[in-house]
Amino acid sequence: MVSPPSIYCLKIALTRSREPHREVQLTKTPDIKNFHRGTIAIGLVFLIYYFATALALPYGAGPDYDAHFDGARFIFSEGRLAVLPKDLATLNLTTYGSTRALRPPLPYIVSAITAKALSWTGIDLHILMRAGSAVLCSLTVALIFLTLTQYFQSIAIGLIGALLVGLMPQFAFIASHLNDDSAAIFSVTLLVFCLSRFVLRQGSRTLALTTGIAIGLVILSKFTAWLFLPFGGIAILLLARPKLGQWVSSMSLMTLGVVLGGGWWIGFNIFHYGWHDPLLFQIGAQLSQQHMNLDPSQLKGFAAEGVSFLGLVLGDYKNFLDETLISAIGNLDWLRLRVGFPQYLLYTIVIGIALVSIPFRSCIAIFCFITGRPSTRNRQFIFEGLLFLAIVSQFLIYAYYQWAQEIQVQGKYLIPILACPLILFFSTVNHIRQTRFWSRYRPAMTFGASAIGVRVPLLALFTSIVIVLVHVDAVRRFVIPYYNPPAQVLGLGPFIELDLNDPASIIRSKNLDIEFTDEGWQLKTITSDSQIELSQSFCDHFLSNNLISINFKSDGDGVLQLFWSENKRFVARRGESSTTVKFQAGENAVLLAAGTGNCGRLRLDPTNTADQLMLIRSIAVAPMSITRFPYYFRIFKAR
Repeated sequence: MVSPPSIYCLKIALTRSREPHREVQLTKTPDIKNFHRGTIAIGLVFLIYYFATALALPYGAGPDYDAHFDGARFIFSEGRLAVLPKDLATLNLTTYGSTRALRPPLPYIVSAITAKALSWTGIDLHILMRAGSAVLCSLTVALIFLTLTQYFQSIAIGLIGALLVGLMPQFAFIASHLNDDSAAIFSVTLLVFCLSRFVLRQGSRTLALTTGIAIGLVILSKFTAWLFLPFGGIAILLLARPKLGQWVSSMSLMTLGVVLGGGWWIGFNIFHYGWHDPLLFQIGAQLSQQHMNLDPSQLKGFAAEGVSFLGLVLGDYKNFLDETLISAIGNLDWLRLRVGFPQYLLYTIVIGIALVSIPFRSCIAIFCFITGRPSTRNRQFIFEGLLFLAIVSQFLIYAYYQWAQEIQVQGKYLIPILACPLILFFSTVNHIRQTRFWSRYRPAMTFGASAIGVRVPLLALFTSIVIVLVHVDAVRRFVIPYYNPPAQVLGLGPFIELDLNDPASIIRSKNLDIEFTDEGWQLKTITSDSQIELSQSFCDHFLSNNLISINFKSDGDGVLQLFWSENKRFVARRGESSTTVKFQAGENAVLLAAGTGNCGRLRLDPTNTADQLMLIRSIAVAPMSITRFPYYFRIFKAR
């Protein structure tokens, strides 16, 4: 009796014997003559879409928006990169004592250039800067289409892959606000495209130069993208094999490309900061020591909670894996906007199949090798194996940082290598397409005929429609109600005023003096970091979504911030967040929105100004429900 793996290997051998030219055919595209036009069209469509969403999002919708804007604003206004400490006075430092001016500048250069080009529109600069992310992400989608179409010789796969990436909630959100993740994803995708060309034996001097430029752009984008460079280098050594006489010219062109793409930035740093600090780590550390407004003891990883690294990863400590996956697919804004089951299911299936693909095929390849049967497509397998290792490496380094350095469970740190699981997923799909079963039923899944010049793959069409509908569902049910909630989906309960006269209502306070009066809390801040931790009884009023009304009097301007947490620490991860509002001197009545889930702790930072007098007269909470059912049905009904 022949085992299934043996049958599999035998089929491979027979197929290879009948089709000895299959490997050569990979370099030709006889059936996709006009796919370059399709590449441009897809890029333009997504550019328009991303630019429209960028205009629709409110200011500050993206994490660290002020910091990113500051980095792009300097280049926009000065026409050059900042040099510290000379330009320090013109920059705004974060609470970490850092500035985006010390980071790889590709996203800020692109944002500044696009903002200059579109300045005639009169759009506010804070919003206009987002156009850079829209440009980079639309180019990424176009590259995805081009890469998949050529690598798998299928326009259908290219189109589906472009839709999967372009309409992925987290990716679309990144494309719509100013950030540096857009540059990281674009640069790595460009490098993956170049490597795929080497796999198809389509090496040339132009490709060598382009590959070098891609490597340089990775250097110029974001440090999370740098993690792919070792695997890109190994792929070049194994797959890019120019003829003996072309080694020197190819390597020279690749080196030139690296310099043109991003190597010049390292030279710029060496010129201004010295050979000892080419990546600006030292001057960044100096700035943090001098200007950090955070307590360094708060910057702890999961290791400080007593969990081991294996316990974090394999034990899924505090839903670490779940939260990473959810935030990679779509936990938007400041990790406060989650989407729904259809979105998470679709992309979890894609990622799951991608991660299983290489281990499964490795087992088959090992079995074939042991039994003396031929393996399949060695070059593709090597390339895809390196992509798999890049995914594993990216995750392990990300997890180690969370464990050892600082807890920031954000899956966006993993998606610079978005093209890697996508290729692995479609590689599995492509293997299925080449089976006898698929060949037998393929005509039934195709509409039209070659005679009339119309052949529509029904399965690909259906898949594309599903991806679009899943994205529309996310936008209509979650994104729009979050940023612009229509009255039809909001249910607002009565405001319940909290008791401020009881001294037990405050567990502890920090950096302020407080006096309980008949009028409320009389406060005098000592430093700019004043804090009031509220009693557990206040949490009883904070269920799910809430509106908080705070009435107070202040002798000066400031910023009021409310923190809530499910656990012990006030940090930005699941169930732990904050809301902020600016106020002016005099009487103030402010409304804050909070979604606590399971309220464990509450903290009110009344102001960011030292030596300020305030009188908090009242705090009231109103429960607010948001209907997840597609609200447009309700709108139609209301009409």
